[in-house]
Amino acid sequence: MKTIWQKDDDYYKLSTLTDEAVQHAEGKLKIRLPKSYLALLKEQNGGSLNDKSFPTNVPTSWADDHIHVGHIWGIGESHSILNSEYLISEWGLPHNIVIFSGDGHSWCAFDYRKTKENPPIIYIEADSEVVIELTPDFEAFLNGLYTEEETGHDEFFFEQDQRVWTYEELKVVFLTNIEQEIIPALDYLYYNPAGNEQYIEESVMLLLQSPSFEIKQLVITYANEFCENGVLSSLSVKKIVQVIRNDRELKQYEEIYFSKFL
Repeated sequence: MKTIWQKDDDYYKLSTLTDEAVQHAEGKLKIRLPKSYLALLKEQNGGSLNDKSFPTNVPTSWADDHIHVGHIWGIGESHSILNSEYLISEWGLPHNIVIFSGDGHSWCAFDYRKTKENPPIIYIEADSEVVIELTPDFEAFLNGLYTEEETGHDEFFFEQDQRVWTYEELKVVFLTNIEQEIIPALDYLYYNPAGNEQYIEESVMLLLQSPSFEIKQLVITYANEFCENGVLSSLSVKKIVQVIRNDRELKQYEEIYFSKFL
């Protein structure tokens, strides 16, 4: 049976959805989630998509005729629709929406501004404040997903590079402990290391203090890439390794990633 989920990528996949989790989410959000969305999450509770494009009738920051939708969030602790309230506040997004996909610059959401159930699907660009209605319901959204020619990935990183983050903006994001917020900020530093070397070192050390194991794993992966590219000083690498050695959850990563740099 065909599935929309990309089976070799579990990054956005959460634990099996329960009826209790659905009831909690609907109670917290004060809405009724679409039946088609819940049926999808019963198959798999969030994840990366096989078909990552959706057509539009107007140009967007992605392209003249489509947007990129890399994943759909499920219901849980991270990569979850339950982060909608925070993201709305942080990015100045419309109220009474529930975000189910996004990366910090553009979002797809259930639009509950005029209804409490069976909402239309909208696309939002945070920087330009563009809001586009994509489909009248979630099922139509799923049916409209397709695979674009192999240029979308390059466009994604091009768009990421266009935003110039200030150090203060980066620090605010790094203190959120929300992965989908932190990833585009780390991407910015990854693609713009020149002149930011000291700040990158400080940010890696800051994120390694996170209470979230997933975020610490994430930053270790980026730190390894920074090492490979010669961005981190030898002193900084030694400090990172010392933190890893003192963290029971992270000790294994010293040998996996950093032993060759010492």
